[in-house]
Amino acid sequence: MKAISIIGGAVCVIALVFMVWFVRNLYIVPAVDNVAFFESTTQLQQLFIDEERELNERDTKHHAKKDTMRVVYFWQNNCPCDQFTKPHFLLLIDHYQRLASNIDFYLAPVDNSDATQDLQDVKQLPRELLDRVRADVKATPSVGIWDGDGQLVYFGPHSLGYVCNNDTSFVKKVLDALLNKQTVSASTVMGDGCFCSV
Repeated sequence: MKAISIIGGAVCVIALVFMVWFVRNLYIVPAVDNVAFFESTTQLQQLFIDEERELNERDTKHHAKKDTMRVVYFWQNNCPCDQFTKPHFLLLIDHYQRLASNIDFYLAPVDNSDATQDLQDVKQLPRELLDRVRADVKATPSVGIWDGDGQLVYFGPHSLGYVCNNDTSFVKKVLDALLNKQTVSASTVMGDGCFCSV
């Protein structure tokens, strides 16, 4: 009886290892890159500066809050790497919306896909703004962070490596620095992790 249990356990472990290998090689590995280079462009740098100028020219009652920082999550629905990053991004939104009122989070689907159910409550980057920078986003998951003056201070991966949590999160480090009135400038970054080309 003990031998049957051992054999059964071994078969289960082998089957599990095979399934992980199969899913990894069939669905994940062909779709991802290990390294991605994120470079800011004039369009990215000017994205919210232009918006501020346009808003200033309109009725002042529609003007954005002063000193509002913006975090834009560039993503693709069919990218497995984005699926790995999404839970941490949602936790960041929840954390910072309770911590500070001057941070706006946006979802920017570069593949024109609709937001999944768990992202329905995240504000969408307006289409005209997304169209300005879509060609400048070469890989996802990626994030852009603009300070309260509309200056791009970070453009790159969400985190260091393949695991996205508070310890590895670039987004958290940048937002914490901005909230502490520190200067941040990291708009050209090489990422090592899980990325899908756009």
